[in-house]
Amino acid sequence: MRLPALFALSATALLAACAGTPDPGNDPTGSWVGALVADQGTCPTEHPSTLRIRGKEILFTPADGAQVLHGTYTPGSQHYHAELPMTDMDHHNTAVVFNGYPVGQAIGGIFGSPSCRAHITMTRN
Repeated sequence: MRLPALFALSATALLAACAGTPDPGNDPTGSWVGALVADQGTCPTEHPSTLRIRGKEILFTPADGAQVLHGTYTPGSQHYHAELPMTDMDHHNTAVVFNGYPVGQAIGGIFGSPSCRAHITMTRN
């Protein structure tokens, strides 16, 4: 009798743990970490990248470096956009951009800069 009870208790604990992780499509709040994968150009792939969503603020840090892209989260939206406006050496306006979206229990996205295009899949940290 103890083995079935132990199995039932283990299954209940596992289901409770799974139920505790909010779907990023409904609640993306928190820190998300993943590695950029270069599709084109020279991309910052040497370190993990971090997406943070807190309240209405979105921050994306490619390769956890010095660049921090900022955006505004709209509750209920399934699109996460952050950018960093820049000026190139010829004084032309440009930007570094991140566009993300929920993918199951993860957040996927595209990162782009004048020298890079990359994709990423991030999990909740």
